[in-house]
Amino acid sequence: MKFCNPHLPSSILAVLGFLLLLLLPFDQLLTGFQLGDFQTHHYGDLLKNLAIIGYGLLLIKVYGYVDVSGVFKWPPKYPILLHVPLYFVVLGLLIYAIFDYDFGAVKMEDFLVLLLAMLSVGISEEVVFRGFVLPHLIKKAPNNQSLLVPITSAALLFGLLHLLNLLPADAKLIVVLSQVTYATLFGVAFGIILLRTESLLPLGLLHGLINFSSNWDKLPGAISPTKTASYLQYEAVISVLVVLPFLWYILQQLPKIDRDKTYARFRNNGKE
Repeated sequence: MKFCNPHLPSSILAVLGFLLLLLLPFDQLLTGFQLGDFQTHHYGDLLKNLAIIGYGLLLIKVYGYVDVSGVFKWPPKYPILLHVPLYFVVLGLLIYAIFDYDFGAVKMEDFLVLLLAMLSVGISEEVVFRGFVLPHLIKKAPNNQSLLVPITSAALLFGLLHLLNLLPADAKLIVVLSQVTYATLFGVAFGIILLRTESLLPLGLLHGLINFSSNWDKLPGAISPTKTASYLQYEAVISVLVVLPFLWYILQQLPKIDRDKTYARFRNNGKE
């Protein structure tokens, strides 16, 4: 079985373009406005992710993947698959109740800023990695190759980006490696869901909601009087364990995808 994909180098270049946009200091465009640090950072993220969405849509358009990416397809097939990931939202919010967070001093405006920023993160990452990279790899995958190979390749490129979290001086290797693992497993599951539902926007919205529900502790005014240091240390590892049941369920959907028809559909779309 051949594992080499001639579209892998151009996929990596596309990810490097994503990375370049990711590292640009968009928040500096807002220095003239009277905003706090939290709002400046997240409005900057919103601008950055809008640029990344535009970049991803341009790649999808230029390479002819508009139809196979599902970027404008609605409603999705098998919508039940889009309900399953909502348990991550519930679990994320449950953590705040378990550890007795206090959000009484948080401004509603900051909640909305965080929501918009996280939704933009989810949509931008799905547009690039599931909307472009995944179709790009499927198009040139060998006929006898399992769809799991290009799905995992796209997910791994997404997961490895989280190594950037090693840059801060206080970064912990075990935490970052757990984040890489979590993101990769999540990317595999979302890749399969895309091929089953053939619709991209719901994945972006789900991705953003999951990010939103797990970032309330960063809101200005949020108080966590009982969150223990031990939980902070193992939080990322626990998240990997939480994603495993979701991945197991979604992997059961893979045999329901007709490999030959999928390869034919992707090869009949897009430029050579």
